[in-house]
Amino acid sequence: MDDNQLFGTMKTFISVVESGSFSASARLLGVSQPSVSRQITHLEDALGVRLLQRTTRRLSLTEAGELYYDRAQKIQRDVLEAGQSLRDLRESPSGLLRISVPHTWADIKIAPYLSEFKTLYPDIDLHIECNDDIQDMIEDRLDLVLRIGKLESSSYVSVPFGKLRLVLCATPAYIQQHGSIEYFQDLLHHNFIVYENYNQLIYAKDESSLSVNYSLSSNNVNVMLSCLLQNMGIGLLPDLLIHKQLSSGKLLDLLPDIDISVKGLPVEEAFALYSNRRQLPTKVRAFIDFFRPRFSQA
Repeated sequence: MDDNQLFGTMKTFISVVESGSFSASARLLGVSQPSVSRQITHLEDALGVRLLQRTTRRLSLTEAGELYYDRAQKIQRDVLEAGQSLRDLRESPSGLLRISVPHTWADIKIAPYLSEFKTLYPDIDLHIECNDDIQDMIEDRLDLVLRIGKLESSSYVSVPFGKLRLVLCATPAYIQQHGSIEYFQDLLHHNFIVYENYNQLIYAKDESSLSVNYSLSSNNVNVMLSCLLQNMGIGLLPDLLIHKQLSSGKLLDLLPDIDISVKGLPVEEAFALYSNRRQLPTKVRAFIDFFRPRFSQA
């Protein structure tokens, strides 16, 4: 099987998996069901493994099939986006771009760069919606959604914007007044500023946990940051949001060698989601290429 045949058969395999049957795939591709069946058989023969378990009632992926499906999806997407990137060279990004961004990240990582972005792309009209909730991109007519957390399996296409680390931090004045912190258990003797009511911390090394005392909680990271800078306690904040405060010494990274998380509050990475699997519109590509490197900037 040559490269052209392999790429076409790979596309058929993805179609079979996503449609759930040979007949449904055949209808979508505009070919006969026996043709689809033959392509899958030839692909399995060429690879030397069984990709699909076939029964009279349903199709399911084998372990090898799951691995091949994941890689095939990425290859197909990369090829499509490579072609789109060439088309982008001939097209100037334009039109209305509707995005959704968490409130705090819009304030710190998006708003400061909007003038520069508009200067580069004057034909893009931006609508920025601040929202921390899970959204239906199709129903809400969104082109791009930026989120923070743990990326679950999704029908949307994801683009990583950066890994996050929760930093245990406080001001030098708070530490001077209330004492230094050397060990995880020392946190029991301090006051915390927490996100909502998430006050159970987990030490990744041995998975031990403790519930810290807190006098103030908020669902807004800017409020938490302001309270920390007023010497009101200790907090856990994403490193990408407090680069400047850490670099200037306004906040201290209290336990830099310890990986601490908050139970029930996954904060692992920043990522963007878009819904169009076939090609990435030039206006969306422009936004991603511009803002992704700035997410890691101080």
